[in-house]
Amino acid sequence: MVSVNLKDYSRYILLIIVLLLIYLSYKVIEPLLPALLGAIIFTILLHPVYLRINKKIKKKGLSSLIIIVLIVVFIIIPLIFFANTLFNQAINTFNSANNLELTSVSETLKEVTGLNINFERHIRENLEEVSKFFLLSSSKIIEFLAKGTISLLIMFFLIYLLLIRGTEIISKIKKLFPMKKEDKDKLFSEINSIIKGLFKGLFLIAILEGVIAWIGFSLFGVPNPIIWALVIALFAMIPVVGPLLVWPFAAIYLLINNQVTNGILLIIYSGILLTYVDTFLKPIFIGKRSKIDPVIILLGIVGGISLFGMVGIIVGPLILSILLVIYKIYEEKNIHISQKELLN
Repeated sequence: MVSVNLKDYSRYILLIIVLLLIYLSYKVIEPLLPALLGAIIFTILLHPVYLRINKKIKKKGLSSLIIIVLIVVFIIIPLIFFANTLFNQAINTFNSANNLELTSVSETLKEVTGLNINFERHIRENLEEVSKFFLLSSSKIIEFLAKGTISLLIMFFLIYLLLIRGTEIISKIKKLFPMKKEDKDKLFSEINSIIKGLFKGLFLIAILEGVIAWIGFSLFGVPNPIIWALVIALFAMIPVVGPLLVWPFAAIYLLINNQVTNGILLIIYSGILLTYVDTFLKPIFIGKRSKIDPVIILLGIVGGISLFGMVGIIVGPLILSILLVIYKIYEEKNIHISQKELLN
């Protein structure tokens, strides 16, 4: 009979147990991963502000609470307000589309285009479909905000802890990396600069899209152009479809109020400029700010959102960028070692 000595397999058993615990730990925190990632991003971005506040009041807990209040006032409340505005506008547009008299609009389009087409039927069908789409989209945003209350509370709690104990936590994380100190410092410095660059790029591109939208809405007679522009700027954070969730409402408003020419011109203006900025200029602009290749930005944002939700806008490109930074560090080390070997 062959006897089995468990001591010979103890390392493998321990490795299996550790891997199993890591997997189970991931499954435990998986639902809260967006909140955790969001907390990390906000902490890195707002840590300089926290240090300034704490330098004056000398109380870490109170300084951290002030940062959370600032996030609520300047980010969460405006997001709720604009989502609610969009939701109400979607309802009004949907109701208007069902009760419209589009005969005059159809006749005007026939004169402008020279085509003998029943524009009334096509316009009504498209208006109803577009209104349903935006109504569903805006209701999902409100639903997300309502269901995300627990995640927001967890995120705020994590931000509070990370701001107070951030330096201690980072030093412990650094110890886990099998790298030399200078490589660790370089890696974490790159991560910090990438996150700030991504956020600055997104923020500035949102301002640019808001300004473009404000000019267009003002030129073509859309009421409250500043409100619409602010909503565009907010939704500019969402890649590709961001502005598309907003500006068609303004065009529809003009069309249903017999401002057909202005409505068509706004569609052309927004469709060309905002689509170009959001689809092509955004990855390039953010890439320059964060020093990341635009292709990585685009792939990271689209893939990040599908995997992590809204925080994926930052997290997606960040993950790909960190991988590239680690590769470059090891590549530089290998080149350096090869040069030494050649000299010897």
